[in-house]
Order: sequence, then C-alpha cells, then structure tokens
Amino acid sequence: MTIDLTPFLSPTGPKYLAIARALAEAIRQGELVPGARLPPHRQLAEALGVSVQTVSRAYAQAEKMGLVQARVGSGTWINALDDAREAAYLRGQESRREPALIDLSIAHPVCPPGHHLRFRETLAELAEQGSPEVVTANRPIAGLPHQRERASDWLAGRLGVPGGPDDRILCNGAAHGLMLAISTLVQHGDLVLTEALTDHGLIALSRTLGFQLRGVAIDERGVIPEALDLACRRHRPRAVCLTPTQLNPTGATMDSPRRDAVAEVLDRHGVWLIEDDVHALLEPPGLTPLAARLPHLCFHVTSLTKAAVPGLRAGYLSVPRGQLHHALPRMRATTWMATPLIFEIADAWIADGTLERLAKEQRELLAARQRLAARLLAGHERAARPTSLHVWLSLPAAWRAEELQQQAEQEGVALTTAIPFMVEQTPPPRRIRLSLGAEQDPARLEEGLGRIAALLDEAPPPMMQIVY
Repeated sequence: MTIDLTPFLSPTGPKYLAIARALAEAIRQGELVPGARLPPHRQLAEALGVSVQTVSRAYAQAEKMGLVQARVGSGTWINALDDAREAAYLRGQESRREPALIDLSIAHPVCPPGHHLRFRETLAELAEQGSPEVVTANRPIAGLPHQRERASDWLAGRLGVPGGPDDRILCNGAAHGLMLAISTLVQHGDLVLTEALTDHGLIALSRTLGFQLRGVAIDERGVIPEALDLACRRHRPRAVCLTPTQLNPTGATMDSPRRDAVAEVLDRHGVWLIEDDVHALLEPPGLTPLAARLPHLCFHVTSLTKAAVPGLRAGYLSVPRGQLHHALPRMRATTWMATPLIFEIADAWIADGTLERLAKEQRELLAARQRLAARLLAGHERAARPTSLHVWLSLPAAWRAEELQQQAEQEGVALTTAIPFMVEQTPPPRRIRLSLGAEQDPARLEEGLGRIAALLDEAPPPMMQIVY
C-alpha cells in the first residue's frame, strides 16, 4: 500500500513520534481505513526520507497507541476504529501480569481483607434469610421492588438525586447505566458533548453506538461553563455527558458555584444531561449532583464499584419523570434484568450501614495513599483530590508521556498516559495518570511511586532524547 503521510506530519519532536501521530490523524480523517495494510518499513522510510529504524519505532509506537497491529509474516495493519483509543490501555492490562510489575495504571479501589470477609458474611446471611425472588425472578424489570425502594431512598437521602422508586433502574454497573441513558436519548450520528478528557468507556460507547463525541474545555473544576455555552450554541448537541465529581483522569471536581453555572447553561439550552456520578461516594457528603438542579433534564448514573468492592456491579440509573418507559426497552435488550443477587447484597449493605462504613474506609485509605504520593512526588506539579483514586502528574520538560510510560514499564511499573481519555486527536497533555488503589500492598505502592519519582528526576535515556 502507498500512503502519503506528509500532510499529517509535525515538524517538531522526534520523527518516529511524528510518524505515529501522523498515522493517528490519517486514521481519524479517514485517509487510512480499518483493515488496511501499511507499507513495509523500508518502503515508508524511503518515501519519508528517514531511516528504517525510525519507521520501525514509529510502527511500534502506533501499536502501543492501539492504532495498528503487527502480524508475524503478514505486515502491519490498521486496527478497527473501536480499538484505536482503548486497545493499548485495556489490552495492556492483560499483558501486565508479571508478578513483579507494580500496577499504577488501572482505576481500582483499595480492597483490604475485611472487604472479602464482609462479603462472605453477607452471602451466608442471605443463604439463611434471602428472599426466594432473588433466584426465581425472571421478568424484564427495573429491579425487585424492595431493592428499588431502598435504593431510591438512599439515592435521594445520601446523594441528593431527585425522584422516587418509579424513576430508578437497577443496572449491572455504571458502564451499563451509562449505555442505557445514552441509547435512550441518542441516535446514530447524533452529537454529544463531554469533557475534553473523559472516561475511556464513554469514548468506546461512541464507537459502539455510532454517535459523534466532541470535547469541551476543562480546568481544575471540570467543564468550563463559558466553553460549554459556546459549544451548545455552535453544535446544538443532542445530549451532554459530564462527570462533575472526580473526573477521570484529571480528578477535576466541580464546586457548588461551578455546578450552578453549568446547570444554568444546560437549562437555558434545554439540552439533555447524562451525569456520570460513579465517584460520588469518594467525596464526603455535601456535594449535590447536577441532577438536583436539573431534575427534568438529567439522567443520573452511579454505582457502588469504586467505593465498596469492584466486583459488586451494582449500578443505579435515575431518569427524569416520565422517561422510564423509554429506557426499559434498552434494559431488556442488553441484559433482560440486573442480577438480583448482586442487588440483594447491595440492599443489605445499604440497610445495615455497611455501605457507608466501606465508603468512609475507602476515603480514609485513599487519603493516606494521596499523602504518600504527595511526599514521594514533592517538587512535581500534580493534581489530585484528597480522597481520589488517581494522581494527575505533570512531566518535566525532558520527558514525553509515551516515553516515560515505556521507561517505567522497563523499571517494573505500569502507568497510563492521557491518550485513552482524549476525545479528539489533539496533542496529548504532558501528563500521566497514576492510580493508587490497584496495589493492595502499601509497600509495593510506595516502591512504585518511588521509581516514578526517580525517573522524573533523571533525564530520559539517550535514545529517547534524539531528535531525528
């Protein structure tokens, strides 16, 4: 295959990175299509006037970004579009199972042994006292009535989400709730606004459901109201999807004045809001959701995954009054009904206070880990909430995020760059995301953070400093 990457090449930075980013831009603009075979290394090197080694490094970088796939004996091929953003991030976890590798790459709550013990105790209690409905229910419903009623009281009382039991759907995790909300509102080809950096799951959904996703500028308090107002006027979106609390990956959290301003913009434009509030329990009580300000326009999604145990895929979708009958067909089509046993556990934990105790413990554990990160990374600019899962770390001028990620892995540490969270193909921020919960042993976490701190204080290896 003959391709011309010249229009997409940047004149700055290492040439191999410029070629990898040119491939990304050519894919985004449709000049390279999924399933296309790239030229052999030597052929592209001659066309661009660079060395074969440079092209080899460019192809390797493109594969790390999830853009291409190298097949032994067959060449290098463009990945399917839905692989392009998330493959390197998610597939990377499968390749990172070496016992020695310290995982700072994936969002995960801290799970001390007591969590497992409480889970086993609850299962034993349910075996003795559980309702037969938990195992016999087989209708496409929004949840068993007693589970919805208790969940509704908890959502209204603890999180401030408006509505009653008839406005709630129990779903299999926040990702499922997000898909139900979006598919209820958005058709193929519709435009949806979100933060310029957002959770990779939403980006994957845009590929799967075929809607357009456009990013809006953010700062340390989340989406900027003036930028949102301009984007609503310019693009007339079908919906806006926002994470006001601990935005992944930056940790940005809207204070009350920012929430008021964002709600005013959305209300004035009359645009549907999908609020991803999955991190709500990682903040102390007090922040009310956007849904409380826009009950007539907001689909609110949350879950227990980040504050209790990650395997408890208990998600809650709250819909505006009168919208339940639109969302339920999507529920039936995707999972028939949420798993009743999971929600019986959640119901028990809400009722006896276990959930609040677990959430409080999670905040305390994360606060201790954030203090550790602040001490070990002192002198480097970082953004983090006091009780968040992540640190959003700026890099010294000598480092690029992709190179640091590669070097860190050689040092035995996995981390994440901004690439999986980028809505549009723009130059990535010079930052990395360090997740603090996946390593359950605090000593391993400290070791991993120490290795990153040491790398930041050094210059990159000579090969990474070469500008071709």
